[in-house]
Amino acid sequence: MPTPPTPLPQTPARSAHDLPGRAVALLVFLLGVAMLVFVFVIAAHLFESPVPGLDLPVKTGSPAPPAVNIGASLAVFARSLLLLGVMTLAGSLIASKGAHLYFGTFALLRDSNSAASGK
Repeated sequence: MPTPPTPLPQTPARSAHDLPGRAVALLVFLLGVAMLVFVFVIAAHLFESPVPGLDLPVKTGSPAPPAVNIGASLAVFARSLLLLGVMTLAGSLIASKGAHLYFGTFALLRDSNSAASGK
């Protein structure tokens, strides 16, 4: 005859006033949002300023920039875009984790209320 499964030990439910948990979650969320704002400011500056080394000649008789400058400038620009992509990903993951932590405090509250009512 199979033995019935043993019940899992009950952990004490957190109270509805889990202010430290909510505060940490909001700080994590705001850190992610601040990182995203920082990325957008850098991106705006990157797209508004000309690429260094590719300045067009001011005078009509000036020679165009050499191909070496074009390749090096393209490499610097591609590296900047790659770093912006990584920073955007990191900022969005951090903000997502903060939102997940914040709304997780409400799930604990809901679980503790249903356990207290016997449902």
